[in-house]
Amino acid sequence: MASFIVMGTWNTKQGELEFICDEIKKKNHRPIRLDLSTKRTHGKRNLAVDHAISVIKGRLKQILKRDHISGILSVGGGTNLFMSIKLMDHCPLFIPKIVVSSMIVNSVHSFRTYKDVIYIQSPCDFGILNPITKELLSNCVTILTSVREGFPNVVEPSIAVTGFGISDGYYEATKKFWLKRGYHLIPFHSIGENTMAMAELIQRDFFKGILDLTLHDVMDHVAKGAFGKIDKNRLFAYLSKDLPAVIAPGGLDTIAYIPGHQGNQRSLLPYKNRKIYHHDFRLGIKANMEEVVKAAKWIGNILKETDPKRAIFLIPLRGWSYPGEKGKDYYDSDLIHQFGKWIKKFIREEAVIDVDLSINDPQFGLTACKHLENLLKAQG
Repeated sequence: MASFIVMGTWNTKQGELEFICDEIKKKNHRPIRLDLSTKRTHGKRNLAVDHAISVIKGRLKQILKRDHISGILSVGGGTNLFMSIKLMDHCPLFIPKIVVSSMIVNSVHSFRTYKDVIYIQSPCDFGILNPITKELLSNCVTILTSVREGFPNVVEPSIAVTGFGISDGYYEATKKFWLKRGYHLIPFHSIGENTMAMAELIQRDFFKGILDLTLHDVMDHVAKGAFGKIDKNRLFAYLSKDLPAVIAPGGLDTIAYIPGHQGNQRSLLPYKNRKIYHHDFRLGIKANMEEVVKAAKWIGNILKETDPKRAIFLIPLRGWSYPGEKGKDYYDSDLIHQFGKWIKKFIREEAVIDVDLSINDPQFGLTACKHLENLLKAQG
């Protein structure tokens, strides 16, 4: 018998939530009810919701500590979607999580999380149990109870590598290098959600070493680009453990922008005099010196706090992205020089190494791999 958390507002969706609990029982499992119902506080619903999240977060932590949870299912509208994602942020990776809502498509981008959540758009709203919602919710319970839960069990050691579309020229070389040596190479997209998941896996001792060769999400974080939903744990996770790590500023010359995207944190107007790279539906805006220095300081403060002995910085002198390669629009030797100068203020100088290659040169990937291999060998 497995235990599954059922999340929702029992004061408005009791019919659907009790139906889910019954379906879980039919499969000989145990539902654990987690009521997200709120009460208005002097008419300020947002304060009531925030208060409820805070209180229920404590209950959820108690449940996770007390019981072995095999999965979580949440059902409701927009407020429930918001609350459940906030709460699922506190649930470990690889516990199956399903959110069913009538507002997935037009709202979920506002509540971005790095957790491994399955989102299901409902064809109708909830509040009145009916044949459509019964069929949908029955299927959701089937999915939830059939998804395998548990942290991946691997025998071979693993290396994490970050990348982005404009700085992924090293991928193939790094893949061949580590596979040949019997390692798993696990890629993470430098868009915030993926790299924060990487940070959680690092905290759970999943990796032997880190190739953090693309820091694009750091630039988006400091310059309010499209893919910057990170916090300091993005780097702190491995630097605080002093894991063998090779770091490079891949994509740090570019701010991502998505025209018409509701999640944009600023308009395109301030960028009107910048060089713009058309990637696909996304635009790349050339970062200026102030933004690059700000990123260097953000990274540097984490280096200063953690004082790693087994981390090195490689600075590709011929460019940090495809549009930033020497001879192309984004190339800026002064910007590259200033970044390296600032990083040296926060880490021992010999740990910052200039490499006369582009980030996208396969040889740069091999260079990074050899440095990481040496760090691993020195670790013993």
